[in-house]
Amino acid sequence: MKKTFLILVLLNYICPIKAQDKEKSKLDLTQGIWENIMNTEIEHSFKILKGTKSLGISHTNEYSNLDFYLLESIEGFQNYRYEDVDSINIDSLNENGKYFTSIIYKEEINKNGWVKIQYCIVPEYFECNGENMSINGGQLVEFVKINKLPFITLKLLYKRGKKDNRNYIEEYLNIKVVEITAPTSTVYSLPDKPTAIQLSKGDVVTVIEEKGEWLKVDYGADNPGWIKREDAK
Repeated sequence: MKKTFLILVLLNYICPIKAQDKEKSKLDLTQGIWENIMNTEIEHSFKILKGTKSLGISHTNEYSNLDFYLLESIEGFQNYRYEDVDSINIDSLNENGKYFTSIIYKEEINKNGWVKIQYCIVPEYFECNGENMSINGGQLVEFVKINKLPFITLKLLYKRGKKDNRNYIEEYLNIKVVEITAPTSTVYSLPDKPTAIQLSKGDVVTVIEEKGEWLKVDYGADNPGWIKREDAK
């Protein structure tokens, strides 16, 4: 009986700790890639959150137009309403707080970390459960969490990064991508087992695994495949 009682006591002590460890902060719930639910076949809008860094993307299907909307901001939670203060300090942004806050003009932050409230957005309404997110800063925008950016968005973000001399994909997504440089590149189901699928020069694919002269890549299909390393850079 004493042994059984001791086990029960230990379980009662350990289980609450595990439950507390699993409890996520408000900021934790916002992390990842979010797709605007109003997206269409032509117009696409996404939001990527990594820590307090945020990247907003909106574009059409035109691969040649690299001047699409791209906004970097700093986001988190704090306890001041918009009308309560005239400035906030970036150090006041925390994992939890009453009000979701986005600093959309980072260049206006002074050397001491202060920024005028007019350069911030403190939405009237914000809700996020880790799968769905709603923000109302004058207009309600609703997002759903997704696992990865669509092929077209990844390609445009890669090419915009080359133009801006920035690696947005590595900074915000922690993934490696390569661009097909060969005129065509055959996709293999396994190394030395070619399929009928061909990638074209300029296509951008995500590298999943590297194996000698081969790269296992996600190229936007349901199943990943292998390409020759020499076909991309």
